[in-house]
Amino acid sequence: MNRSPAANLPPPRASPTETAKRGRKLIETLGSAGLPAVEGDARAVERWLAEFEAANVGRIPSEQLARWLGWQDDGTFVSSPEDGIKVDVPFEEQRGPARAHARKGGLDGWRETISQLADFPVPRVAVAAALAAPLLKPLGLNSFTLDISSRSTKGKTTALQCALSVWADPSEHASAMSNWRTTLYAIEKRLNLVRGIVTVFDETMAVTDDTLIDEVLYQLPMNHGKARSGGAFGNMLPWETILLSSGERPALSFTTSQGAAARILGTTIAPFGDGGGATAAAVREGVLAHHGHAGPEFIQYILSGLAQPNGRDRLKEHHRTLVDEFRGSGDMTQRRAPMVAVLALAELLACRIGLLPYEPLGHDVWRGLFTAHNPTDKRPDMALDVVREYVAGHAHELFSVTRAAMHEKPPYSGWLGVLSTKDGVTEVALLPERVRKILADADYSLDAVVGSWVDDGYLKTLKSQRPAHLVPRRFDGVRAKCLAFTPEGMPFGDDEVAA
Repeated sequence: MNRSPAANLPPPRASPTETAKRGRKLIETLGSAGLPAVEGDARAVERWLAEFEAANVGRIPSEQLARWLGWQDDGTFVSSPEDGIKVDVPFEEQRGPARAHARKGGLDGWRETISQLADFPVPRVAVAAALAAPLLKPLGLNSFTLDISSRSTKGKTTALQCALSVWADPSEHASAMSNWRTTLYAIEKRLNLVRGIVTVFDETMAVTDDTLIDEVLYQLPMNHGKARSGGAFGNMLPWETILLSSGERPALSFTTSQGAAARILGTTIAPFGDGGGATAAAVREGVLAHHGHAGPEFIQYILSGLAQPNGRDRLKEHHRTLVDEFRGSGDMTQRRAPMVAVLALAELLACRIGLLPYEPLGHDVWRGLFTAHNPTDKRPDMALDVVREYVAGHAHELFSVTRAAMHEKPPYSGWLGVLSTKDGVTEVALLPERVRKILADADYSLDAVVGSWVDDGYLKTLKSQRPAHLVPRRFDGVRAKCLAFTPEGMPFGDDEVAA
């Protein structure tokens, strides 16, 4: 049977107009899709397409095309590829997560499932964050992170699945649920998929490089990715999202940025407590069967409100009122207040329309979770306590003049550091790699806390050194750079640390 040439052509595939007008770029973009042309034909293909478009301008069909999910440039909101608007994402890695933003079961089934969360504030907050993501744009707020950390088997992943079920398939096998075991550019591509829909990254402990989490937490509120040289495709990728993260360690323990705590809402309360295992299992089963309905329902309510006269102003005023409620007296609580307020606002609105089948959390609950003192803000002090306790229990590992006079041999693991006294003041100087391991064993990062130790006056510095906090000390016939603690940083006397 004879086949026409058209029968051998690849299936239609959308391409941006600016790409179609650049022959080499078109062939580069569509070559893997089967475009029957080579780079040598680029100019001819470009010219043929231009002439074809000019001759058929009235015949070429057009359709609305979305390059991402969420808020579009014309003010519409695309919740899912099932919304009737074709979603053609720019990166291959985004196709799976985009398809996972799908619907299954029904809204009533989802409500019945979520009603079981009434007595569990942490998973309720996660659901509120999923609903709050589309409010960032009309309220003029930057993206931020909600971090849920606690010991394993306490329902962290289930809490994230509850939140993700607002918009997408929350199955661990579906692409909407991501984890931290990836690269920075891959994370930027994932964030770039959404403008007003929540993004989920589970298990910080899966990360292969702690600095990855640090970079993401720093970059997220900027609403775009890193600038890359050469104008490469993927330069400064934009997004608009609330990032939900979980892990056994707080996300703040991975970052070296001193201002990170003001850009992250974190809780270390176990999502389902010590006796909520059965509830967690039931909720997980429910959201796997019913998902993808609540988000589109909520956004229709928001769109109708914004369409009313002064609708955006009223929404902002409601948010400002809640900001004042959660502002508190400290600098940190004031900076966090807008983020707490948008979560509380989303839950309040969803409860008002019956989308959430319980009463809104009280303001005191929100304050207790996020606006009161959070121990993760004091992680440098907590890490220093770990080092102090280790030094107090391993004084025999500190080299001293007394030990040198007695010709003591180093311990099996080597010297921890050196103990010296000058003008009646005792100094403890520790080898940085030993301190790094001590902290790592306690789930802390030395790089994340050493800057605070310097700022708080716990470490001595020398301007001539690079970095200034690693100062040379001599012991046992060698000279090594050490972390030399001030009396405030390591307040031990000779009788406490000397043998």
